[in-house]
Amino acid sequence: MKDNNLSLSHFFAQQTSSFFYKTLIKIADKLLGIDKLNYLYQCHDFNGLSPNEFTQKFIQVFDLDIKVLGYDLTQIPKDKAIIIVANHPFGGIEGVILTHVISQYRPDLKVLANRGLSIFKELSPYFIFTNPLKVGASGNLESIKSCKKHLDSNGALVLFPAGRVSYFRKDLGYITDHNWHRSLAYLAKNTGADILPLYITGKNRSRFYHLGKIYFRFRLLMLIREMLAAKGKAVPMTFANKTFKLPEATSSQAATDLVRLSTYLLNPEYQQAWTASLTDKIELALAPYICPNLLDAEIKNLNSNQKLASHKHFSVYYANYDQIPNLVEEIRIRREETFRLYKEGSGQPQDGDELDKVYTHLFVFDHDENAVVGAYRMGQTDLIQQNKACSGLYLSQMFDFGQKFINQTQACLEMGRSFILPKYQKSYYSLLLLFKGIAHFVNQKPEYQTLYGTVSLSTEYEKLSVYLIERFLVTDSKDVTPKQAFNYPPVPELDSYLNQYPKDIASLEWLIKQIEPDGKGLPVLLKQYYQLGAKFHCLGIDPNFAQTPGLLLSVHLPSAPERLLKLYLGSELPNYLTKVNKILAE
Repeated sequence: MKDNNLSLSHFFAQQTSSFFYKTLIKIADKLLGIDKLNYLYQCHDFNGLSPNEFTQKFIQVFDLDIKVLGYDLTQIPKDKAIIIVANHPFGGIEGVILTHVISQYRPDLKVLANRGLSIFKELSPYFIFTNPLKVGASGNLESIKSCKKHLDSNGALVLFPAGRVSYFRKDLGYITDHNWHRSLAYLAKNTGADILPLYITGKNRSRFYHLGKIYFRFRLLMLIREMLAAKGKAVPMTFANKTFKLPEATSSQAATDLVRLSTYLLNPEYQQAWTASLTDKIELALAPYICPNLLDAEIKNLNSNQKLASHKHFSVYYANYDQIPNLVEEIRIRREETFRLYKEGSGQPQDGDELDKVYTHLFVFDHDENAVVGAYRMGQTDLIQQNKACSGLYLSQMFDFGQKFINQTQACLEMGRSFILPKYQKSYYSLLLLFKGIAHFVNQKPEYQTLYGTVSLSTEYEKLSVYLIERFLVTDSKDVTPKQAFNYPPVPELDSYLNQYPKDIASLEWLIKQIEPDGKGLPVLLKQYYQLGAKFHCLGIDPNFAQTPGLLLSVHLPSAPERLLKLYLGSELPNYLTKVNKILAE
């Protein structure tokens, strides 16, 4: 008669009926909790159930409260290869739970699982078994081949790349997964499968981790008891918002670790919303636009050298407030109009302050429409600080500048309040003309070799995205500190990743695109400055700009890549570099 009991005896190829063997197995079953699991198995008639019936009853008997968040699983591709990749906090129940949840939408599901789960023979149609504790164990290679064959047939695969239950990592100082195996990258790359990350929230009991510190194999011996102790446990499962292909990286392991980081960033603890005061504000009606004829008249009165560059019917100019009061008024209205689209508006009829009368205005003008396209506000720090010292600078309201910061040691241009009207944002030349204007302005005034300012990180970005931007790009500086810092809880997995890999902007942008619901990447202006060789100093909150986070950066223009300087200055580049070298030689 076939033995339907759950027991360790099923894991031995050669069984014996000796009294010693039976006694040893019985003791082991009791110590490991298998006898109690078998009791539940028999009492609730698990034997002989179909896989779907088994998983349904398992969840009911263990009274598991499953919460599925994130990705709409009804949208999971039905006839396309996909890898559902997850962390492994419990070591057993998550395999059963995921089999139940995913198989409802993908009946062709396979789960690469620890051979210990073969104790439930009813689930064998769903499982591909492996022995994660032995890298070279017999059958492991065959398991990977089986996974690849399944994906090549457009199947769905659940993968726990750690291969073992999460534990206290002495090298990291916290509970997390073992290093993820690069087989994830191998399978995704060689089958073209989509990847859907899943973060499973939860931990085993404290004793599990304490015993694991004494001897690592105690964790394996405790797994059945932890499964039994999971009764009544809540199991939140947070899927990513979207599927994606394997990210490009320097190696399979690097790609795997980037996917791991994106998985851990799904932790609900990191899904923090902006406070209502930052996103909800009363907005007054915009001030009326200025008559186009008045704008055109002011431009015609500018000196010829104030026209810095042109393209077709667009030109870029610079001027002071006294020369263009109507244009400045129009710029303030258009700034507010544009900033509101990104939750950065002041809520007032126009965006502006008294510094608009002190700073220089750089703007692109559409002559066909007699309209402002976009603008920058530039502060010549040496002139502004002659009378008011550092307090005369706008960014002194956001940051405390030390005596060694660049704006205290040399003449700089403080850049800010940049915008391009929405109707012109799709044009490559709108932003290009602004930067051409900056370059030609410093060509006229080569004493200004360094630009500095902030890139606003709109609250349309998730707080987690802003935190990642800060961690990837900012280099610690003692010369400047924010008056109001951007605060976010520690993310240990991010620390671990950044200790192992360079802070490259490509990986950052990939992560941002996974986090943002609409899939947007880094701000265009930030990437533009990065290409110029910007140094990112710190992140602060702008109290006068809708409490928007601002990333302080600086660019030494003569050190920018030659191809960009040539793009901006054209034939004037040699002349500009000659002027700069002459100043340096003095």
